[in-house]
Amino acid sequence: MRFFNLSNPKSNKKKKRFGRAAVFTSALVSAALLSSVVFAAVTYDSSKDPVVAYSAMTQYVTGQLEGIRNTLSSLESRLAVVELTGGGSGSGTGTGSGISGEGAAQLLSRLTELENGLNELKKENQTLKTDLDNAKKELNSLISSLQTEIDTLKNEITDISGDISSLQSSLSSAKSDISTLKTDFKQISDISTKLNTVTYKVNVLTGDNGDIAKLKKELADITATYDDVLEKAGRLYNAVLVPYGATVIAENASDTAMLILRSGSAVAVSPFNTPGTAQGLNDLSDGSELYDGANIPLFHNIMIPRGGDDGRGVRVTSIGGAYIMIGGNYTIVEPQ
Repeated sequence: MRFFNLSNPKSNKKKKRFGRAAVFTSALVSAALLSSVVFAAVTYDSSKDPVVAYSAMTQYVTGQLEGIRNTLSSLESRLAVVELTGGGSGSGTGTGSGISGEGAAQLLSRLTELENGLNELKKENQTLKTDLDNAKKELNSLISSLQTEIDTLKNEITDISGDISSLQSSLSSAKSDISTLKTDFKQISDISTKLNTVTYKVNVLTGDNGDIAKLKKELADITATYDDVLEKAGRLYNAVLVPYGATVIAENASDTAMLILRSGSAVAVSPFNTPGTAQGLNDLSDGSELYDGANIPLFHNIMIPRGGDDGRGVRVTSIGGAYIMIGGNYTIVEPQ
């Protein structure tokens, strides 16, 4: 086995060359370690997702450490070979070449420093992994919080949908009421048309004879009735079962009652039967006047112009009574 020959000049030259190579190799390893740390610090971007940044830097540093570890292992193997075999060529007399004991000690010291640096980098890598785990935990907590807020919003949307459905139902009911009112106002429009016709006839019939005066009086009564109907047009009809022989009248002298006979039979009641002063009920459906004893047509809109002691009304003549739609203030007078 060959040992280091410290007295041979050729051996000393080889020793120096090998020492410079060891120092150069150590410098390269140090530069690689430094470049790894610098690259990790420079390429880290805190504005990005912390999980992504920590993960990328950890992967890069781990890869660099692996390469450095392989380099150190190779260098240690080569150093072991040098220590065991020596260097150069010689005979059994002990002449040969190799690295000095001092150079080997320096090289081993440098390798120890590199190994310590490697351990420090491992610690930093572990710290980065810990930070990565903490960032993942924070991210999972944020995701859980966002999911809770999303569930709350879903519940609020469900409540709003229920309110919208309720409003749509109310709107449908309002449309039905409007349709009913349109039908009632159409009847009023028909009355207005008939009034215009009567006014035209009055204008055509000039003179002060009895017929003209009668027409003027009838026109005044119908006009007053029409105004009263317009004033009370918002009242709703009530379905009333009036018994046989009972009479429906307007409640007060200033009241006007509206009636529609839906079933059974009835006749007009009016005490004004003197010729020339006869007055009765107004049939608004065909624009006629129904005097005392006249039959009330089914489904016609009948108006009692005055109430109270006026005496005008509708008496039921069907044995089983009659259903009458009544609008306005009214009174049912039982038979005597």
